[in-house]
Amino acid sequence: MRVYESVVNYLDSANVRLFAGMVGSTSAPYVVEIAARENMRFIPVRHEQVAAAMMDAVTRLEHRPGCLLTHGASGALAASTGIASAALDSVPMLVLSATQERQAMEKGWWQTSDVLQPMRSFVKWQTRVERPDRAVAAVRHALRAAVSGRPGVCQVDIPIDVSTADYDGPDFSKHEADIVVHRVLPDPELVSRVVQILNGADRVCLLVGGGATYGNASVVLERLADALHAPVVNTATSRGVIGEHHRLAFGPSGILGYEPANDVLQEADVLLAIGSRLSDLQTARGTLVSEHARIIQADIAPESLAQEGPVEVEVVADALSFAEALLAQLAPYSAEKSSLREKWVDSLRRRQKKWLDGWLSSETSANGKIAPVEVVSDLMRLLPKDAILTHGPGDHGFYGYAVPVSGRGAHLVSSRLGVMGCALGYAMGARLVRPGQTIVACVGDGELMHQIGDLETMARERLPAIVVVFNNFRLGSQRKRLELYGKPFGVDHGNPDFAKLAELHGIRGYRIDKPGSFSKAFADAMASGSAAVLDVIVNPESRPPRIAISREAR
Repeated sequence: MRVYESVVNYLDSANVRLFAGMVGSTSAPYVVEIAARENMRFIPVRHEQVAAAMMDAVTRLEHRPGCLLTHGASGALAASTGIASAALDSVPMLVLSATQERQAMEKGWWQTSDVLQPMRSFVKWQTRVERPDRAVAAVRHALRAAVSGRPGVCQVDIPIDVSTADYDGPDFSKHEADIVVHRVLPDPELVSRVVQILNGADRVCLLVGGGATYGNASVVLERLADALHAPVVNTATSRGVIGEHHRLAFGPSGILGYEPANDVLQEADVLLAIGSRLSDLQTARGTLVSEHARIIQADIAPESLAQEGPVEVEVVADALSFAEALLAQLAPYSAEKSSLREKWVDSLRRRQKKWLDGWLSSETSANGKIAPVEVVSDLMRLLPKDAILTHGPGDHGFYGYAVPVSGRGAHLVSSRLGVMGCALGYAMGARLVRPGQTIVACVGDGELMHQIGDLETMARERLPAIVVVFNNFRLGSQRKRLELYGKPFGVDHGNPDFAKLAELHGIRGYRIDKPGSFSKAFADAMASGSAAVLDVIVNPESRPPRIAISREAR
């Protein structure tokens, strides 16, 4: 048996069944072997970054690694932005880079470059397999490292002469089961200290970060929020961990969030951060946190604690274990304390509704163009609660973030890296593992052009999603930044008719250029169950309610 056959056998035994990439000479043995198996699927794409985003989404939704398969140095480098995005968002994805033979590196042959070094700064673990008998062990270690502790991308580079060599190493597949995620239990004394602080608080804010998306913590975190009468604020990667239709859910805060969630942060006397780095995105570089607030931070990675500033109590634990430990020690609150917290939540809720109603009605169509809030309002009304939304970066993302989501992985976005060219791949990855749910990719025209070729992949592989294009014929979020320094340049551009382009690929296309017409088109696309592109011509002067510009202008 050859190495590539043994590697695929092992991945099969570990329940890694979904792969994506571009086909090339060095990955060919793996592609053919995977394609021959009924229980595995390889998705050929038109650009490797889209494949990376696809497997990123699969991994987030399945809570087990999807596998990105790259060929040669060029394929790995083309995928590198998608790999970096997954790595920085702590996604335990597997990257199998199939490269030229071992001596090619030594002699500098064609299509050869070190594919480990460029990714060393962001992947969690990586290795190059130099001996055939070590190949399966390397892949096995990568899968375990990816899901252990703080999750992350792991990379195994296998040269083609190793892949095609005879395999004489151990057969791990005979003893393999599902990949086990080891829990990290909190220090009981620290838990008791946290409970004392929570008992004395009047206004507790529960900050839920991306670390809470793994380990099935959703139900327990919701119980914790209910027990504390604590409003919940999310990061972009943790949206849906506690469904945003819940009365205590206030959505994302900070640079990628909204005023109602920011109010929660600013008014809380205790911030309980679970699986959150208290990042610059969530707290607007700390400007949203009261200097009088007591901060408690629990994270599985010790290096993430107090990274952004002093924290009163630091707890090393996974989200599920810490939440369970708190619930075990929390006693029922007095009627007075419960009433005080409920009054705060009620006040926040009233202000949230007033803000949202005001925002959704604040803009009307201008210049015959559609106001983006019309799209947001219609999505809020028409989407089922279990819909999955994907977003690219830019103004359209800030609009789309206002649509509530429920369920882990219901909001897929490149958060820390903020890379363009992921939303379509996320949508197709979501379709692979959530075939019965509505999937909507909210993209800008600039974002879509980064991945336009993979509309063909969506059609060919029958991975339907509804692509809503907020088309303003410009890089809107960057235009305001340029205006800080003078006359904008390089942000306005022309676009093809995206609806007609979709139809050329066999996908439903809708050109929506009249105010009031989005709702009917979207309902029609959703009812069809087919892939669709809705090219929505929006007012280019519209701006979402965000705080990033004012922060950056200082």
